[in-house]
Amino acid sequence: TAAYLHGMTGAADLVLGLATMSRLGSAALRTPGTASDVLPLRVAAAPGTPVAELARAVADELEVLRRHQRYRGEFLRRDLGLLGTGRRLYGPVLNIVPFDESPVFGGHPTTWHHLSGGAVDDLQISVRPGDRPGELWLAFDANPALYEEDELALHRDRFVTLLHRLAEAEPTTPLRDLDLLLPGEHPRDTPVRAFPVERTLTELFEERVATGPGRTAVTCGGERLTYAALNAEANRLARLLTEHGAGPGRVVALALERGTRLLPALLAVLKTGAAYLPLDPGHPAERLRLVVEDAAPVVLVTEQAHVHLAGDTVPAVLLDDPAVAADLARRSHADLSDADRHGPANPSDIAYIIHTSGSTGRPKGVPVPHAAVVRLFAAAAEHFDFRADDVWTLFHSYAFDFSVWEIWGALLHGGRVVVVPYSVSRSPGEFLELLHHEGVTVLSQTPSAFEQLVDADLERGRDTGALRYVVFGGEALRPARLRPWADRHGLDRPALVNMYGITETTVHVTHHRLTRADLDDPRRGSVIGTPLADLRVHLLDPVGHPVPPGATGEMYVSGAGVAAGYLNRPGLTAERFLDDPYGPPGARMYRSGDLARRRPDGTLDYLGRADAQIQLRGFRVEPGEIEAVLAAHPGVARAAVVPRSSGNGALHLVAYTVPAGDEPVNSAALRAHAAAHLPE
Repeated sequence: TAAYLHGMTGAADLVLGLATMSRLGSAALRTPGTASDVLPLRVAAAPGTPVAELARAVADELEVLRRHQRYRGEFLRRDLGLLGTGRRLYGPVLNIVPFDESPVFGGHPTTWHHLSGGAVDDLQISVRPGDRPGELWLAFDANPALYEEDELALHRDRFVTLLHRLAEAEPTTPLRDLDLLLPGEHPRDTPVRAFPVERTLTELFEERVATGPGRTAVTCGGERLTYAALNAEANRLARLLTEHGAGPGRVVALALERGTRLLPALLAVLKTGAAYLPLDPGHPAERLRLVVEDAAPVVLVTEQAHVHLAGDTVPAVLLDDPAVAADLARRSHADLSDADRHGPANPSDIAYIIHTSGSTGRPKGVPVPHAAVVRLFAAAAEHFDFRADDVWTLFHSYAFDFSVWEIWGALLHGGRVVVVPYSVSRSPGEFLELLHHEGVTVLSQTPSAFEQLVDADLERGRDTGALRYVVFGGEALRPARLRPWADRHGLDRPALVNMYGITETTVHVTHHRLTRADLDDPRRGSVIGTPLADLRVHLLDPVGHPVPPGATGEMYVSGAGVAAGYLNRPGLTAERFLDDPYGPPGARMYRSGDLARRRPDGTLDYLGRADAQIQLRGFRVEPGEIEAVLAAHPGVARAAVVPRSSGNGALHLVAYTVPAGDEPVNSAALRAHAAAHLPE
């Protein structure tokens, strides 16, 4: 049992519950009554611990435990101050019954069935002699509030498998070599599909322009652009950008407010063959400076208010400059050829570089190619029915990769993008009105943002309008919080879908359509579903071995969506982007730092982080980055940043600082210092 618990949890300090007779001496054994008890048995184990050494350690601990078996468990809880706390002293319980209780009626054979050994806190394994010499009879009981029936059956099958492997193992066999996987559970057994990509995002967009030039592509307030107008504006700007050096292998920065200028500019960059570098004007200037320094764009496309972001080295194209507008008006609106863009465009070209939080205080750039985005929607098509009459919101900052899903989900299917003004995105009531007014059919939200929308919906008491899908991503979903919405509107229209993903693996990795059981069953946590067809998620232990279903492991994402690495960060790339030992030759996988467990049906439950990184309002935040910024203040010697939950479950970051001098720094001054270097 100790070997099984170590194999399932990876824990080095194991505490089992052991059923004891609590009867010392022959007189006590003959006394009628119930005296049995359950006491904690503590055993140390490590992946390299030999089987024989573990057996000796367990035997030694058993000998000590027997001497104290009259010290009852309830006394132990009392003396430790645990009465009434709900805290358990041990994990799974082992009950060894060294005798057979089969009833005999005048020599006639009988059959008996194990119903239950009583109330079980977690998992209980009962062992008795079998019907024939040398056999063992095993029964598994579990707390139904923690385990489903198929989970319990898997524990039984896996435990029996371990017993067989222990029987065959040499005494020197380390515990790490006792494979707990059942047939079909090894990562190599997981099928993976491929979606060949032969065209770029812009080529696919231009096909949509040709089939529906008059369809509305973008709206923002009272402004609108048809597919033909969007394409023409992008082509004119792309021709100007090529004169500034934009082309395949180059980077063009964008610093634009939300509005109808944004999408033509983004498309223009891609049409040149270059990658776009999103600079959200709402982010601190110092952070944007670091991003520009990291990516070295050849030109910045912006507006007068943000031209300072170009610095002294990057030329700027100001879209609100009348001279630039006149220049663009004179240029050809025809699609660019390879000769126009300084070279052929290829699906392997980088489409965008999005920067994520870095623990050292310096953001990490993730270059993602056209092919990764195109195959994302090919894989998603197995789960969604996106159409040309769909209306999508561009709710998120275009410096957040959820925007990639929002923009291209519309444009690749001939749909319409509604650019949501920043002020509206921060007002749940106004945003709810926008959804109804614009007839939005596909909504992408972080769970925390949608919870605010649910509150606004309850206040207004309206229907769901035209919504067909609500797609969650960016942070852990707490399904129980969706009950008010489901009680009012059901789960069919719109369908509520949870998709786990990370920037390094191209927006989305998994898919799960939420059911009523996900919302109501307390045993189900933050369910993220199963990987998209061309991706695999390996759950590995600290030494890189696959963990079985039901066990917690770190998520390693493998497949076509995995980026090549971090921009100009070879050391960090080597640490996080690894060769996939369970995939075909040349396959790569990304070490996410996220923890999950796989259910018996293959569905993944998200369990949090393996490190200090947290997810806040959809953004991955490194507390170390905030600590580095605070510690850079001349009045701060050291800083620590920790997450704290408020009464309603909302997550906040709290910073603690040690002053460099005799007086602490004013908290308002520290907030201003942090705001100058970190995004909101």
